[in-house]
Amino acid sequence: MQFKRLPDPKNREVLKDFLWASDTIVVHDRAESVAYTRHLAPLSVKTTLRGAERYNVHGFFEDVRPGEHLVINAGQAYESEIEADRPVESLCVFFSPQDVADALAAQGDALNEPHLANVTEFPGVKRRSAPKMGTLLATLPALKAAPTLLRQSRALQLLSALVAEEVGERHAAPLDAQRRATREELRRRCLIGKAFLEAHYSEDVSLTEAASMAGLSRAHFLRSFKQCFGVTPHQALMRRRLDEAAAMLDGRKASIAEVAVSVGYSNFSAFSRSFRRRFGVTPRAYAA
Repeated sequence: MQFKRLPDPKNREVLKDFLWASDTIVVHDRAESVAYTRHLAPLSVKTTLRGAERYNVHGFFEDVRPGEHLVINAGQAYESEIEADRPVESLCVFFSPQDVADALAAQGDALNEPHLANVTEFPGVKRRSAPKMGTLLATLPALKAAPTLLRQSRALQLLSALVAEEVGERHAAPLDAQRRATREELRRRCLIGKAFLEAHYSEDVSLTEAASMAGLSRAHFLRSFKQCFGVTPHQALMRRRLDEAAAMLDGRKASIAEVAVSVGYSNFSAFSRSFRRRFGVTPRAYAA
């Protein structure tokens, strides 16, 4: 595992060759403004330790913040950007092919079901980091001067955690497609549609737009989404809005009326009723 700074986005040759190496590379750096046009890289996991970095994998940008991570597949095109008033602390891990192969083999042995660990494709959308994954990522910068053995072990631990998480989520999705490959593809598409909704939670997005991003018809998307997540796309969007509102109220970032508007509510009474159903208290009581 090697540690490097962010490459110069203006140097296309550096961007093209910088990340392809026989060793796993950790890019840990700070920036206020930087943008990388669409490019390819090895299997990688992205997060931040402070601030937000935006990634576009499927045709829309998602903010990745502390406590979240995004996995991008080898050879999957994406772009990213940082634009902030204060430095964003970015952390990206680009895994070597050998580390990936070793982690998959170890996971198959641990499960005694090799085919379950044969994870070669991730959905490519952000997710909340489980405690183990969050700790592994957050403590990476402290390993810059660590012995080689410890750094190499941490790379495999990260990969094993990613694979285990993905295998678990694939089995948790109760989709009714008969073939395993079809179920996994439907789940991937539903996750992309959900990510689109969450990235545009404050906007008046349509079922047509979300289904299109997922590459499904509206009816197929609606049915599969409910099977996969236990809620409809509209319910998922409302949850995302209210969770964001709660975070803003908890952080005292704006007035209640400003929060309601910022998360997509034009009617304050409707916002207050929805908030109370979700959290059991009114927005005013929550913010008190």
